[in-house]
Amino acid sequence: MGLEEELDRLYALPLNEFTAARDEVAKRLRGEGERDLADQVKGLRKPTVAVWLVNQLAREREVDVKRLLGAGEALAKAQARATKEDFAAARSDEQHALERLALAARDAGVGPQVADRAIQTLRAASLSEGGRDLLKRGRLTEELEPPGFEALVGMPAPKVTRPKAPPPRRENRKLKEARKRVRELKAEERELAAAARAAQRRADAAAERVAKAEAELKRLEA
Repeated sequence: MGLEEELDRLYALPLNEFTAARDEVAKRLRGEGERDLADQVKGLRKPTVAVWLVNQLAREREVDVKRLLGAGEALAKAQARATKEDFAAARSDEQHALERLALAARDAGVGPQVADRAIQTLRAASLSEGGRDLLKRGRLTEELEPPGFEALVGMPAPKVTRPKAPPPRRENRKLKEARKRVRELKAEERELAAAARAAQRRADAAAERVAKAEAELKRLEA
């Protein structure tokens, strides 16, 4: 495996495995006499959770990321030509891709602030050639902030809509009463079952005493 492939693998690992894997690559390079490369690899910073999430999305949500990359490139070209029509179309594509990636980011089990920073970094990376190259390979190393395109073209930044929490479910009075009745009946059933078991134990003990008494009676009659 070449160095580039190893670095691609490194940024695809779970975050808690990054440091050990990075040090192992650097150690191998140093053993092969590649001291400069080893020092460069050793100097790679462990990504933040937001950056790690961006790199994972680049691998797992390839279609959405490709759409975002295309929109970012189109935005850069539209800004250079100062055409609001092209910019608006590219912004629409960007908005759609960001919304889908935002849902995926929030489904990853991270906090809302981390997810928001990941989305900001995704957008910023898509707006520069170097950022697009790193994002395409899933090898971003730091969080990014979008450049000020909006001020140049007089358009607001896109707003990524957050999924609304479902409204609390309201139960009608009859349903509540039915559930309460079921709970009461189950409790009564448990009490009766316990009483039945206790009665059975007493009945078994009484039958045993009867059997002993009858045996004693037969012995005396004999």
